[in-house]
Amino acid sequence: MLIGKKVILRPVKRSDIKYFLKWYTDPEVIQYLTIYLPMTEMVEEKFVEGLGAARLMTTAFFVIEAIEGDTVKPIGTMELGDLNNKDHCGTFGIAIGDKDYWNKGYGTEAARLIIRYGFEQLNLHRISSGVFSFNERSLRLHKKVGFTEEGRRREACYRNGRYYDDVYFGILKSEWLSLTNKLI
Repeated sequence: MLIGKKVILRPVKRSDIKYFLKWYTDPEVIQYLTIYLPMTEMVEEKFVEGLGAARLMTTAFFVIEAIEGDTVKPIGTMELGDLNNKDHCGTFGIAIGDKDYWNKGYGTEAARLIIRYGFEQLNLHRISSGVFSFNERSLRLHKKVGFTEEGRRREACYRNGRYYDDVYFGILKSEWLSLTNKLI
């Protein structure tokens, strides 16, 4: 479990499936994700089961909970996936599924927590990420937490009746440490 001021990142529980089904069947939420086929309870159950099996060795997957006084509320998910022990790298992903928590800093704090975890606990050297070019919120988040844009695949995704670029980001451990030293 990773704990911040506004959020907690905790492992997935079977009871989270109800949140996943709500979030990942909402067209407004999934337009920003690589998910595009209908989500079913069976698909989510298999996904959660998979987290406890082979994926466990290559994916650190968390539920994001908002801290609200003495209680917490699940609001999204995040992961460091494609973990590669040889090259010390992984891929960052985040989804705030509860739209009431968009644009309020929860994603930024959650991103900083998992990036710190990746570099300080998993000894990663590099973290990569990808964003659809129309996802302004995610583009801002990546820049705010220290990612550098590294490239684009032009018109690689089709959403809402048109094609958009895939924007690729990366952050190195040395860049993260430099940023965190400036904050101290």
